[in-house]
Amino acid sequence: MWLSVLIFVVITLILGWTLFGYFIYLFLIGLFNQKKPPVFPEIWPKISIIVPCYNEAGHILEKVKNLKEIDYPPDLLEIVFVDGGSSDNTLGLLKMEITRDKFFRIDVSPKKGKINQLNHILPETKGDIIVNTDVDGLLNKEAIKWIAAEFAQDPSVSVVGAYCYPDDTLDIEHCYWSAQNKSRFLETFAKTSSIVVAQCYAFRKELLKSFPEDVVADDVYVAFLANSSGLKTIYSNLAKAPEIRTPKNYSDFIPHKFRKSNAYLRESLRFVYKLPDMDNFFKMMFVTKIAQQLFLPLAFFSWLFFAGVLITLFRFDIVIIGTLLLLVLLIITNRIFNWVKLPDGLHKYSLWTIIRVYIITNIIVFSTGLSYPFYRQDSSYKRLENK
Repeated sequence: MWLSVLIFVVITLILGWTLFGYFIYLFLIGLFNQKKPPVFPEIWPKISIIVPCYNEAGHILEKVKNLKEIDYPPDLLEIVFVDGGSSDNTLGLLKMEITRDKFFRIDVSPKKGKINQLNHILPETKGDIIVNTDVDGLLNKEAIKWIAAEFAQDPSVSVVGAYCYPDDTLDIEHCYWSAQNKSRFLETFAKTSSIVVAQCYAFRKELLKSFPEDVVADDVYVAFLANSSGLKTIYSNLAKAPEIRTPKNYSDFIPHKFRKSNAYLRESLRFVYKLPDMDNFFKMMFVTKIAQQLFLPLAFFSWLFFAGVLITLFRFDIVIIGTLLLLVLLIITNRIFNWVKLPDGLHKYSLWTIIRVYIITNIIVFSTGLSYPFYRQDSSYKRLENK
């Protein structure tokens, strides 16, 4: 019996930390840190904006229009569209639209795939800060200024991500993004965000000269590279980039989230070898993130199993104490997440929506762990359809 009690207690503590304790800890650390809001610097840095594109005829003109409205000194701005061999009219539309703008230019990568496109253009960029933004991420007018302000405020900041959220999508997608964004803000308030989002992020040019060719998720890789090197990643609440290409049904949502989950896990495990050299804060964050991806669903089912075993052994007291502990931690974490305000306003979701997000997310995470040895992808993948 004692072994069952011990296993149940250990699993309860693991669940308590990965589901709730981690966020409570971030909140408490953030209260002591009191991160100051950024202010515009007196001297603006040279910025290079890279827009990888491939068969984007449906969105490319909207992206060009969006970047033309960016508020930033034009003599300090370089905007490069890097085509990956589009077979539609993407290049034609670009050439027609930007020929009269001297700080816009077009380049064609000899290889398709986002990583190949980025590696092709990175050596040619002139900016001190490199901004990578997807075609389906539309930036607010002062996004680049706020990104530059984050870098200017703290020399240890090496990556800055814009606040990204879906523009028009399923309620479960909105709910999922809200939870993820709140967790990134809690991480940023505490010290450093674990990741940024591909719709728009920036990094100091000296952080990397090129991406490894087998990188799948550049946004995950660049944040992990900075964090594992003792530098900081900021998730901005002032630079914004809503995503206009979003899942509209479950047949889009589930494969989309599975691909992203696999990419996140793949990029996370890439940095395991650096664990001994990480600072204590990111070491804690890194181990927690790995545990959330690989062990959380298994731990949940194991908890239910051993709770059943203890009930059959009439150890109701242990099960009740464990359940109450998780319930208390859940209530505290819920209060903390309600405290975090999102830049695009207040979002309220029904209990049924939250339950669906939790169940589907855990099924995807569990499937990701089981399929990891067998499922491979690269940075050239099928995007969501334009709808």
